[in-house]
Order: sequence, then C-alpha cells, then structure tokens
Amino acid sequence: MHERLLAAGLFLAAIAILAPQSVASAEGAATAVEGDSLVVDLPELVVITAGRKPVPRQDRTVLSGPDIEAADPVSLADLGVRLPSARIAINSRGDAHAMVRGAPERHVQTYLDGIPLNLPWDERVDLETVPAVAVGAVEGRRGPAALLDGPGALAGSLRLLPPMPTEDPLTRLGVGFGAHGAGRTHALHQRRSGAWNLLGAGAWHRRDAVSRPGGGNRANSDLEQWSVLLRGARPVRGTGRLSLLATAWSTEKGVAPELDLPAGDVRHWRYPVRERLLAGGVLDLPLCDDGVWSLGAALSADIHRQEIDPRGPDRWDEPLLQGEDYEKSWDRTGYGRLRLTRWLGATASVAVQGSARYGRHRESILVGGPVRAYAQWLTSLAAEGEWWPAAGWILRGGLGWDRSATPETGDFTAGDAANATAANLRFMREVGERTTVHAAVSRRSRFPSLRESYSGALGKFEPNPDLRPERQDQAELGASRRGDSWRAEAVAFVGLLDDGIEKESTGPGTFRRVNRTEIRVPGLELVGSWDLRRDLTLRLQHTILAARVQEDGAFDAAAEDRPDYQSFVAVDWRRAQGPGAAVETRVTGPRWSADGTAPVGLTRLPAGVTWHARLSWRWLRTPGTTSEVTAHLRLDNILDARVDGQVGLPGPGRTLSGGVSIGL
Repeated sequence: MHERLLAAGLFLAAIAILAPQSVASAEGAATAVEGDSLVVDLPELVVITAGRKPVPRQDRTVLSGPDIEAADPVSLADLGVRLPSARIAINSRGDAHAMVRGAPERHVQTYLDGIPLNLPWDERVDLETVPAVAVGAVEGRRGPAALLDGPGALAGSLRLLPPMPTEDPLTRLGVGFGAHGAGRTHALHQRRSGAWNLLGAGAWHRRDAVSRPGGGNRANSDLEQWSVLLRGARPVRGTGRLSLLATAWSTEKGVAPELDLPAGDVRHWRYPVRERLLAGGVLDLPLCDDGVWSLGAALSADIHRQEIDPRGPDRWDEPLLQGEDYEKSWDRTGYGRLRLTRWLGATASVAVQGSARYGRHRESILVGGPVRAYAQWLTSLAAEGEWWPAAGWILRGGLGWDRSATPETGDFTAGDAANATAANLRFMREVGERTTVHAAVSRRSRFPSLRESYSGALGKFEPNPDLRPERQDQAELGASRRGDSWRAEAVAFVGLLDDGIEKESTGPGTFRRVNRTEIRVPGLELVGSWDLRRDLTLRLQHTILAARVQEDGAFDAAAEDRPDYQSFVAVDWRRAQGPGAAVETRVTGPRWSADGTAPVGLTRLPAGVTWHARLSWRWLRTPGTTSEVTAHLRLDNILDARVDGQVGLPGPGRTLSGGVSIGL
C-alpha cells in the first residue's frame, strides 16, 4: 500500500507541474491574510519595497476562512489534520496533540494572535480544548524554524489568526447537532468603533460520547465546554498595529480508557475542572517616519486550573476522602517578547529579539496532601537578518542563545541552569515567474518540561530529574511550482535528534521519559492543489518518513509514534451559493507505539484509512453582502475504520453531524 500511495502522490504532483497554467496560488492567499489582518506576527521578517515582491514561502500553509468553514470545527484539533505533514493523535490522558513530520507533540508550538498557548508545565496544549471560535485563518509552519519563533519549535507551529477587519457590522450565529448527544452553538459580532476594530464571540459545545469503530461508544468520552473571546485591534502611527486579546474557556471532560490493558490496569480518569484565562497584547510600532526602525512587542498573562479525578466511575459522584488520589493543579504563566528591527535600505533587514517566559505550577495529588511547587524560566536572545541580493533572491540567517532555569522543583533538588545555542540559514530563489527553490539548515534545542522531569502523573510515570535537553540538527531542500490554477511542492528533509526524549515502559501500565541516543528522521513531503474548475479543487498531501533510533552504532531501532507515511487527499466542490460537496481521505501509515504489555515496550500499529464526506447548501439573501444562511451535513469515517492514535486508543468510528450558520 505504501508504494501505491507514493506512486499516486508522484503522479498527481506531476500532473500539477505539467498542467495548463490557468488561477492564483495558495501562497497569494497566505500573503493576503497576513497583510490585511491586524494581527502582529512578530517572528516574520519580509522586506517588501517598491519594485520588489516577496518570494513565496515554502515552509507554511494557510487555511483561510472557507477552508475553516468546510471543516465545521469546534476546536483546533479539527483543523490541524488539514495541514501538510500534521497528525492529530489523542493520548492516554485524553489530550489531542499535533505531530508535524512525525515529531513529538512537544516539538510543535501553538499560538493565538502571536501569544503562546503551550503550557510550560507540560510544554504542550490539548488542541481539543482550544476553541475554534472567531478564527479567521490557521497557519501551519514546518521544518527549520526562524529563530524568532523562540525556543522549542523544533518541528513547526500552529498559529490561530483573527478574522480580517470589516467596515460594516457583522454578526454570525450557528448551531450544530450530531450523533451521541453532540450539540453546539456559537455567536460572533464584529464592528468598527473609531480606529478600533472590535470583536466578541462565544461558543458552547458538548457530547455524551465518542463512537467506537465497529459499534458502540467509548466509555467515559464525554465533553462539555464554554468559551468566550474579546479582541480589539487598531492601526498605530500609520503602518503600525496594536492587537489586544482576552479569552477564557471552561471544560469538563472524560478520559476514555485504553482498550488493550487488563481491567485492573486501565486508567479511569476524568477532568471535572479544566479552566483557562488568557489576556495579552501584541504591538508593532514604527519608530521613525521613514520606517527604518521598528519596535515589536508582546506581553501576556495566562492562568490555568485543572483537576483530575482518577477514582473511577463508581466513585466520581461520591465525596472526596482524606488521602485519596485526586490531583489539583494551578498554573500561572507570564510571557514577554521585545524585538528591534533595522531596515538597511530596500534590500536587507536585521532584527534583534529577546523573550522570556516564566511558568509556575503548583499541584496536590492527594486529598489533604501537600502542595508542591515547580517553576521554570525559559529565556531566549536571537539576532536574525534577511538580505535580498537581487530580485527573486532571499538569504536569511541568524544566531541565538536559549536558557532554561528551574528555581522550584518540588521535593527534588533544583538542577543547574541549562544553555543551548541556536543557528539557522535559509536560501530561497525564485526561478522565473512560477518556480521557487530553497535550502535550509538549522540547529535548535528543547529543554525538558517540568512534568517530563518531575511528575509521577498519579502513578503512571516515574520522574526522571536527570533528563537532558534535546538538540536537533535539520536540513531540507525543496522546490515549488505554481500556475494560474495549480501549485505543487516537494521537500526532502532529514533531522538528527540528539538525546531525544521518548517514553519507555517500566512495567505494566507504567512509563518514564528517557533520553535516547540519537534519532534520525529522513523524509519526503509532497503538497499539491489544483483548481479543476472555478468551484472545484483537488488537494493532495503525502509525507514519507523513515525514523530510526541509533543502537550499538546503527540506526535500526524503532522510534515511537512516527508513522512511515501519512496522506491527505480532498476534492472540494464549493460554490458561492447553492449546493456544495466535499470528499476527503486521511491515511496514517504503520508506526510503533509505547505498550506496557509488550516485551520490548513498543507495539507495531497497522496503517489505517478513513473517508469523510460533507454536503452543504448556501442561500444568499443579498449577493455581495454577509447576509447568508448555510446548512451542512457531514459523515466522518464513512467506513467505520479503526485507526489507533496510540496502543488501545482508537479514533472515532462512523459519526454523523450537521448544522446551520447565519450571517447578518
């Protein structure tokens, strides 16, 4: 099957390259989203001057408003699966995480309006509880990252961007329904008030259970969430921009147990409380009238509270007893970033940036037990520049220094601060009007999160305070070609992860994090799209990986949770009004997953394929305005196939849902 998928990918990519040149590429959409919104995406350095146009970026994909609407998302987890080389897997804690190019989820950073969402305690975020309300676009970046992205972004990032500003007031309402007690509703209002563009949105969704492939429901897989978001944005000093954000959500969620473990070893968890409040601002300010100097800044405060009840369904409704296992945790995170940019004429720029994140986690794991505190400072200093030596050329390079210090480590002795250097070099060349080539190399590091080093996770993990930082060297070479109605891209890459942190089985149902010697991940990434007609689009993504761990001097041992290949193919018929339809398939190749019951600690999971379909109808009350009604019906996993995210943790079976949205 692997060979057939590869042949299909190469065949469709060849069609795209040879196709007649007839609509605009997706890269143009990305530029429009970034240029027209008031979000300040500080890590981006692009020089755009009279007579010069930016070379299209090959390291990112943008899902615009129509793409988001077609996914009918309730959370970021519903959108991540549509990005190239991205896989969303649900782990044994019930959390949905993004893995880019097969990398672990902690190698992916997530941002909302340029503000980080990853919690320092765990260095990741549950995408299923990141609301998709008021999202104007989603940008996925992959590969050797810009140093200004900050430490830890070894594989890439997911970025939620706001809707574009509107001149006239805009109101959108929506309701949804689905099998297994699923329901949702959302409301959004956007308007101008003087120089400010204001937006307010709220959403609610719930489900009683997740379906189980082959029939029935997964036990303890319910969820209910409320969310609200307020945003204000305005121009500052002409070309400058200011964006302010406040958002909060509250979730109650069950954790579906592993199906492969004996009854006595199964985890029966639920989150009675999972609450988050995030507020921040991002500023881009020209310091002089000629725009030679500019200042960028970001500041945010993040409050998170969570409870884990592991007592099981027979005890969840009973009063808590002294000494019982019951985890309560409180996280407080402060983040700041400051950047100074100097434009060197019309062909170059240099930016110097410093960032700091302080996270403090307090937890109690027994009723009436002690409260232990853990804290981490993560700081970074980087300088990065771009140079346009001639039209169509870009050379980008930088050097950085990262530092991690853990002043509080619970009952453990605090270790010494750790330092790491970072570097990257990227070359891009536009060949003619339609072809771009690029090459990139980078060195980045990731420091262990507090949880990886010090948490016992209610008896499921053994702490390992001796964990060392991961260091990754990565290189890639790629080319893209675009026509009027199509775009094709191919990227070959290889990553070498030294001291890679992976999960190791220590007994039935118990694990710990350890540093593996070296992990090598070569791969090939193919991405293509073709507008077959004005209202009919074909999209293709195919990524091949060959991840191996070094043992006894040879790279021949299995690496955890890195599929041999993954694919996404979609055909989307989308009209301005009237009927619409979409069919898509997602393929996840075979991979190794941690298994406490396996003799070697890993089990080989088979490849899996799921099919999905959507029907819709749009009514426009007044053509050219936002007054519209859209109804949709979708069927996910049509063939009810079983595809496990990890051992004993299958994805949802066949699921029917639908909804109606109204624009006023």
